[in-house]
Amino acid sequence: MSQANERPITIQEHVSSAEEILRVNDLGVQFNTGPRPVRAVEGVSFSVRRGEIFGIVGESGCGKSATLRALIGLLPERGVQTTGQVWFGNRNLLDLGERPMRQVRGAEISMVFQDPMTYLNPVLRIREQIEETLKQHTSLGRAKRRARAVELMQLVGIAVPERRLREYPHQFSGGMRQRVLLAIALACSPTVLLADEPTTALDVTIQDQILKLLKRLRDELGMSIVLVSHDLGVIAQMCERVAVMYAGQIVETAPVRQLIRNPRHPYTIGLLNSLPRTDTNSRYLDPIPGAPPSLIDPPTGCRFADRCPFVLEECRTWQTSLLEAENQQFSRCLRHESLPRRHD
Repeated sequence: MSQANERPITIQEHVSSAEEILRVNDLGVQFNTGPRPVRAVEGVSFSVRRGEIFGIVGESGCGKSATLRALIGLLPERGVQTTGQVWFGNRNLLDLGERPMRQVRGAEISMVFQDPMTYLNPVLRIREQIEETLKQHTSLGRAKRRARAVELMQLVGIAVPERRLREYPHQFSGGMRQRVLLAIALACSPTVLLADEPTTALDVTIQDQILKLLKRLRDELGMSIVLVSHDLGVIAQMCERVAVMYAGQIVETAPVRQLIRNPRHPYTIGLLNSLPRTDTNSRYLDPIPGAPPSLIDPPTGCRFADRCPFVLEECRTWQTSLLEAENQQFSRCLRHESLPRRHD
């Protein structure tokens, strides 16, 4: 196996700084709420380009949501240790106190969550919840805030906005509530939108509508989107580049089409093989055997080793790092060069 390309890759080598709007370096999140700490996120680095949709994909518990929340300080202050750097322009967001962070959160970087009923206040009218963000971050008067709320409802495709603004969250369907969350997130025209599995609780038809809406809003407003999902199909439909997470680490990153055509990490191969396919007569999916390791005491070597069909003994002790597999594609796998090619 050739060693020529096997060197750690720094985030600065992924994308030139002129294209970056958000850059994450060596992000770590540790929860100290039990007898032993849980390292939910470890050594995560990626960058987001201006105007792109960047995806983060992985199974439940891999650290996707913790990563997103850490970017804008939405993790609890007590019992949680966050390390690394999150560069937004010339500011490291992890160095900001809560007061200046509030000026960034909601105004320059907004977030949409996966369960809108949890994040919408059931006793406040929709109008009040949209106007709350405008009141916090703008100097608009009451009449202009009302007019802006109507514009936002129209922007996200909600008909008869003047009437719907007077209603409560329980009077909206799941898809409409997700549109309301988008309206709140877009109230101050943010530069970056963080979308944490925004279609998880929706049926397939409504999911498709929300995804098309996100793409249209990106095109119209020119913002960048970081889209978190456990569904590679959604990522393939939406994103230009993707980072695959497993057990708190990024194990592969690449342009989406390149990753789907030629994955260079066994976990990514497993995710793709577990998707339903139309080119086979088999009635059965091909799941990844086993379970992810504990993040209280993760393995010292490759964290996927116990589930990997290509594992070598040295994988269990190798100090893993992202290695250059192909142009713009990086893998946390010692055997990335010898993995089988996938044919669609």
